Order: sequence, then C-alpha cells, then structure tokens
Amino acid sequence: MRNDTFLNLLKNQFITCSSMLEKIIDICPAELWDSKKSGFVFWQQLLHTFAGMQFWLREENTEFVEPFKDRNVYPELEKDPENSLSKDDIRNCGNDAKVIGENWFKGKDDDWLKLPSKIHNKITNLDVIIGQIKHMMYHIGHCEAIFRENGIKPGEYLDF
Repeated sequence: MRNDTFLNLLKNQFITCSSMLEKIIDICPAELWDSKKSGFVFWQQLLHTFAGMQFWLREENTEFVEPFKDRNVYPELEKDPENSLSKDDIRNCGNDAKVIGENWFKGKDDDWLKLPSKIHNKITNLDVIIGQIKHMMYHIGHCEAIFRENGIKPGEYLDF
C-alpha cells in the first residue's frame, strides 16, 4: 500500500492555491492590471509567484529559465518592470508553473517529503512545498487586499 496521504493533501492545497491565482488573473480589471499598488505593479507579483514555483518545483537536472528574462520585467521584484505583460502572458506562465508543480508530485510518497531538496539540500521536500503554498497564499492575500481597496469583490473558492 502506498504511503502518500500527506503528499496528496499537500498536492490538493497546491492545486487549490494555483486555482486561486488563476481566478485573480480573471477578476483583475484592465485599469488595475498595470498599476502599481502596495509597492508592486499588480501583475508583477503574480509573475513573481509563478517564477518561484518554477524555480523550486523543477526537476533537479532541469535548468531554471527565468520567465520573460528578455523583457526586463523583474520577477524578483527588485525594481519596477520596464515593459508590461498581458493577462495571457501571466496566465501562460501560471499554467507552466502549475504543470511543473503537478509533475513535481508524480511518483512520490510521504517518505520522499522527508528527503533533502535536490535544489537546496539544507531543506526538505516538505519545506519546499509548504514554502510554496505559503508564498502563493501571501500573494493571493495581497492581491485580494488590493481588490478590496479598489471596490472589487475577491474570488470565491471551493474548499475541500
């Protein structure tokens, strides 16, 4: 019998958070998309979240390629973007991150969660996925706070 109860719980939370981010893209009005709110251009923090997922959840022998590196959009939020990304750009980046994340869980079990991360061996695979879920939730909350401050109703989500 497979020992994957905790792994599946974490995978469900990852998928739920990914769906929340997708909903935020859909809800965001055009006038807010390119505006700087609470320190960041709105779409830039979504890019930041998806780039982090792509970095931490990639396979160990896969080189990280920063999304839109050639467009000077700064996914690490080190400065304001020089160019804009469309909803489709961010949605595609998010889809790529979601696929990478879903593949990260494939063929694994609860024992694997205890092993050192292949990306950074000072932390475990459990630390990696909890960190990514927390990171997604932080940016979901940030985006929804911006929505509320601008009179926009945040998304409604299904819980398990």
